[in-house]
Amino acid sequence: MLPLADRERRKKEGEKFLRQCAEDILNSDLDRETKKAVLLRAEIFAGLVYDRQVIELIFREVEQVLNIEESAGYQRIFEKGLIKGRQEGWQEGRQEGRQEGRQEGRQESLVDVTIRLLSKKFRRLPREYVARIKEQDAYVLQQVIDNIFDINDLSELEDYLQ
Repeated sequence: MLPLADRERRKKEGEKFLRQCAEDILNSDLDRETKKAVLLRAEIFAGLVYDRQVIELIFREVEQVLNIEESAGYQRIFEKGLIKGRQEGWQEGRQEGRQEGRQEGRQESLVDVTIRLLSKKFRRLPREYVARIKEQDAYVLQQVIDNIFDINDLSELEDYLQ
């Protein structure tokens, strides 16, 4: 907790103080595994008061020297991050899938309604028009539906189809 505890020194010396904290831990008499654990905690606590870039710069060398990525604490944090990332990705994907499904469902409904209304109005809708209607976007289909009473023959339908 040294990067947090000594506020005066942290304010006065800034990045230099954090580097000194990391070096003090590295040069201590602690065994290798304890150093890894203490340095990982120091990095986490430093993140509360120092910029990410400063932490990256200072702790990158320390991580390489001690191979902190092998420590149990680092692995635990890494796994939590993976789980959280997967959950967020899954939720985003699910939400996007729902949105796309709604849009596709709306599009299919508009196609169906347009074909049914035109078939009812003209008694028979040629296949070529059915195919063209299926290619239209939602805006065009909505225009045809909204103006169904103004379309008196299939030639007038041409004005709406792209």
